[in-house]
Amino acid sequence: MNRLQSIFILAIAAFLFSSCEKVIDLDLPDGEKLVYVDAWINDQPGTQTIKLLRAVNYQDPNGPAALGDATITLTDLTDNIKYDFVFANGAYTYTPAGGEAIGKTNHRYRLEITREGETYAAEDLLPRVATIDSLTLEYKPGDGDFEKEGFYAELYVRDLPGAVDHYWIRTNRNGTRNTFLNDMLSIDGSFYADVADGFLFIPPLREGITSGEKPYQKGDVVSVTLRSLTEGSYVFMEQALKQISNGGLFSEVLQNVPANLSSTTPGSTKKIYGWFGTAGETSSSITVN
Repeated sequence: MNRLQSIFILAIAAFLFSSCEKVIDLDLPDGEKLVYVDAWINDQPGTQTIKLLRAVNYQDPNGPAALGDATITLTDLTDNIKYDFVFANGAYTYTPAGGEAIGKTNHRYRLEITREGETYAAEDLLPRVATIDSLTLEYKPGDGDFEKEGFYAELYVRDLPGAVDHYWIRTNRNGTRNTFLNDMLSIDGSFYADVADGFLFIPPLREGITSGEKPYQKGDVVSVTLRSLTEGSYVFMEQALKQISNGGLFSEVLQNVPANLSSTTPGSTKKIYGWFGTAGETSSSITVN
């Protein structure tokens, strides 16, 4: 087959494929508008925030609606202290006096949400968290394929020895989430339990705070937040992140992410979805000069 024939066949194929495209308007039935919570308590000083929202249908152009008709209480079961959250501007908040932190390592917390005559509750233990040793930067000229020209940051953290620790790593660029990266999860600085304990985080985690598609440039501020999770919260985050990034040729069937809030009324089938979790938190930042 000569070159002219090849070009002609490719042109015909392109025409046929393009002519097969058709826009289909899907008439999807309205699903149940579920109520869910976004409730993470950390050990940092200052205001703690909990959101109670009602989900919207898939084709609804509006975002989830904030619900302000609930009573939300957080109890430190270890010290027997209650914190009443107040609704304002779309969220429930509690601000401790004197800039203190209400989250404490190894304390157990219970969240209670009362709404429409029903109370829902969940508990979590705030785990210890490792310290970020440092962030480093290295300039790379780029290879033209997978790595662009720019500065590549690395994260150095040593896992805490003596127990199984679960971590959640998030990277910000200039004060906002780096959308070119996915959040990362780790067990003992690796990806699996019983592999390592007390060692530096492995290279995929160290290097995972930089995108080869869009590395950092001069003037950028790189910030990394490391959070500790209980095993239950780790499993929830693992499934949630998997669903968020689910797509492409090898995508899996969507599945419901677990929730841990249960009604305290015996035999009740009512639910609030989402997750209540507690997290130790540490962060570090570096400026590309």
